[in-house]
Amino acid sequence: MTAQETESLFADIEELALEVTEEQYKIQPELMERYGRPGFEKSRRDAVYTLHYLAESVQMDSPSLFVHYIGWLKQLLAGYGLNEKDIRIKLELILGRIRAAVQGEERERAVRILEMGILRMSEPAEQPSYISEEQPLGQECRAYLDALLRRDRSGAYALIDAAIASGASLREVYRHIFQTSQYEVGRLWQTQQISVADEHYCSAVTQSAMSRLYADWIGLKKQDRTGVLVSACIGGEMHEIGLRMLTDVFELEGWETHYLGSRVDEEELIETAAKSGADLIALSATMTFHVHLMKKQIARLRADERLAGVKIMVGGLPFNVDAALWRRVGADGYSPDADRALLEAGRLMRMSRSERERTEDVGAEGGHA
Repeated sequence: MTAQETESLFADIEELALEVTEEQYKIQPELMERYGRPGFEKSRRDAVYTLHYLAESVQMDSPSLFVHYIGWLKQLLAGYGLNEKDIRIKLELILGRIRAAVQGEERERAVRILEMGILRMSEPAEQPSYISEEQPLGQECRAYLDALLRRDRSGAYALIDAAIASGASLREVYRHIFQTSQYEVGRLWQTQQISVADEHYCSAVTQSAMSRLYADWIGLKKQDRTGVLVSACIGGEMHEIGLRMLTDVFELEGWETHYLGSRVDEEELIETAAKSGADLIALSATMTFHVHLMKKQIARLRADERLAGVKIMVGGLPFNVDAALWRRVGADGYSPDADRALLEAGRLMRMSRSERERTEDVGAEGGHA
């Protein structure tokens, strides 16, 4: 299915979301009594997001992206007092609109994915805590997160310093404290246990805690450069802390890194990769509706002759949900976290060397002909 076909079915998501919301409020007039006009607007906005996720899932031929979103949405909206019935009615109204569309492969795929999403509504939505005291640095991670939630920045810093003084490596701190606590922050926000402000505070302090450790890397960096990494978020993503962790770990392991972060212009990414002599480009997308933008960006990177042979690795929540998605966007590999990204980078670098050697052998044979 082409992107143009998907756009035809979801040509005006805003209008479709409004129609669905108005129809739901006619079916359930008690919603206006419970939530008023502000609730109607929130419901319309939720419909917009749902349609964007559905469109992306259809375009990328990935039902799991939408099904995962529905599980997330069910848990999120439960915190606002919406029950399973409310969400199911909205999905069924969308399904009715899609079924009324012109028949074709796109419509059939959208119907199938929507039906799978509706079935997901009957499954449990609870998600256990990411932090366990049995895991490495589990107690330290719990204490660190507790300090963040108390808005105790100094206490959080002190806990990190104590963990390192007790023998924890920087990579262990990144993986078992910074990364795990951020996963837990996301879960707490999703279940309405903390506010958006709390989430932003925790992320900001963690980024500053990472920055405090930067000076410790200088003496640990290897003399021989492992490779050149360029990293960036796709689609104006503001969820960049995961990619920042990955980039820091690569630099700690001897890579020369160029971290571009969020809101990167396509041309800027291409030029940076070309001028730095990149061996590897790491791209991150946290929001599912940015996956098609990543596919587009990768195609542009592939089209630049200066980047021939450069490997591309992707990551982010959509790729954790669908294990085969990285192939569909045209990447060379995927990793769910910084530690496994290093292993994947090693594989890609070996692949690149092998490709260069084969090219040189072919060239040598041609020269003797």
